[in-house]
Amino acid sequence: QVIDASPGRNVTIRTLDLGGDKSVPYLGHRGEANPFLGWRSLRLSFEHPEFFQIQIRAVLRAAQFGHVRLLFPMVTTVEEVRRVKRMVERSRARLLRQGLAFAEPQVGVMLEVPAAAICIDHIMAEADFISIGSNDLVQYLMAADRDNPKVAHLCDPLSPAVIRVLRGVVAACNAAGKSVTLCGEMAGQPRAVLLLLGLGLHRFSMSPMLIPSIKELIRSTSAREAQELANHVLTMKTSGHIRAYLSRQLQRLCPNVKMLETSR
Repeated sequence: QVIDASPGRNVTIRTLDLGGDKSVPYLGHRGEANPFLGWRSLRLSFEHPEFFQIQIRAVLRAAQFGHVRLLFPMVTTVEEVRRVKRMVERSRARLLRQGLAFAEPQVGVMLEVPAAAICIDHIMAEADFISIGSNDLVQYLMAADRDNPKVAHLCDPLSPAVIRVLRGVVAACNAAGKSVTLCGEMAGQPRAVLLLLGLGLHRFSMSPMLIPSIKELIRSTSAREAQELANHVLTMKTSGHIRAYLSRQLQRLCPNVKMLETSR
């Protein structure tokens, strides 16, 4: 039903992404000192392989009705990517034995863990596409819980460290011809979008209500302007200076969109 209702029947399905602040009773509950760094997402799925395989088989069967991509969250190592690909192959073999119709979706990695970002060349070689989860990537990179008011100010997507990591990931994916998308709050922030365009990112996943404004911003900016802007940002040392500079550029290029940007 989701595939039928989607424009062009293009759908990316993320596998079970529980843990941290989300839990369900049927998979058990564990008290953890640091749940966001613990038993969650793909790590939880590996501990429940039969449950995981059911979801994979369902996606394979649904893939015959459209253009479906299968996305695995919170990948940390190449070994994990290879392990999930083996599980996809086992599901495929079982469906063949059962004589059930299916199609083979592209397999992608949700890039949220700094270790995976640093080894993007290794991760990318095992995946068909990359989806950058900016919310978790930023908080893991800055070692700060974005829901903790005492340290949330550190979770700044315009931090020079975040920008350098994103530049490396996007450049590696573009050089290899691999599709790369950024999702999370950063994808809907006009200042950040200006910068990301200049870094070579062309695919964004955001709340539908933000799409018209971000489209207007993109139409108001040339590729050359965005690249020059990004190159200048990469020379800057503080997020405050970066934010002020991008605010000025946003006002110059698309003043109507600037009204939607928060003060942060």
